[in-house]
Amino acid sequence: MKKILLVDDSEVTRQFTEIILSTMYETFGASTGEEALKIFREVRPDLVLSKVFLSDMSGAELLNKLQSEFGEIIPFVMTGIDNASETESEALKSGAWDFIRIPFAPEILLCRLEKVLWFTEKLAAL
Repeated sequence: MKKILLVDDSEVTRQFTEIILSTMYETFGASTGEEALKIFREVRPDLVLSKVFLSDMSGAELLNKLQSEFGEIIPFVMTGIDNASETESEALKSGAWDFIRIPFAPEILLCRLEKVLWFTEKLAAL
């Protein structure tokens, strides 16, 4: 079973997302970037789903720290409640593979994450 690390400082959003994903994935939750770094080191998830703005760092900072430490491509999808296209654009420019607006429809979330995971499997096979 694929592992997904959920990083969101909103416990309600994190729990809702865990419920959606738990039927298909093993999930691990973190409420801060620092907690996410610790869990990533221990679990080595297949994908990170992180809110753009966390209490201690941005999703972009978290992604940069992970890539610096592990020196590999990390499937990373960002979420956000901000409807500004600049937020989505900045998330994608920082290296996120996708951006999903909160609130999201469960089937949209699952489809987008499946697509990213499928693509990473194809890349690994090269």
